[in-house]
Amino acid sequence: MKILVIGATGTIGKSIHEYLKEKKHTVYAAHRSSTTYPVDISDKNSINALFSQLPQLDAVINASGTAVWKHLSDLNEEDYMIGINSKLLGQINIVHTAEKYLKNKGAIVLTTGILGDHYEKNTVALSMVNGALHSFVNAASNEISKNITLNIVAPGAIQGNFPKDKKFADHYPVAIDDVVKIYEKAIHTSETGKILKIY
Repeated sequence: MKILVIGATGTIGKSIHEYLKEKKHTVYAAHRSSTTYPVDISDKNSINALFSQLPQLDAVINASGTAVWKHLSDLNEEDYMIGINSKLLGQINIVHTAEKYLKNKGAIVLTTGILGDHYEKNTVALSMVNGALHSFVNAASNEISKNITLNIVAPGAIQGNFPKDKKFADHYPVAIDDVVKIYEKAIHTSETGKILKIY
């Protein structure tokens, strides 16, 4: 398969990239500082430029996007817009662009996380974005063309980045190897509109 991984230098994206290469897929690693496949997902022109230089793909995985971590009382409109423009609209624009470039029966996999369902202090802005993405995928998966599957992987905190004996959002962190296998499942499944939770 020809697979694009966006956010290929982050904890999750880097592990996905390495795992899929070991599985003998052709994997294109895109990230902000890449000299080969640079992308800023908060800029739809950057997303379009990325896809325009690639061959027709079998799958796209996005493991990038940011949002502000602050208490509700400290959040302002600018803070919310960071998450909206990056993690929310960035991933939505990836879907719109990828639809044009993917093969028939291709796969798009986005990333949210445990905060879409569970509370953790100072994560209001991030929780909002995750919930919105879940609703988007639930609806958009019914209307996307070319029999493309559209799913989300929603992991908990990752062991190593977070102490394995400490809870985050009332759940213990998960092993990155287990998380990567959920992404692998997501590019092969015929199901669509699913939130694949691992926490």
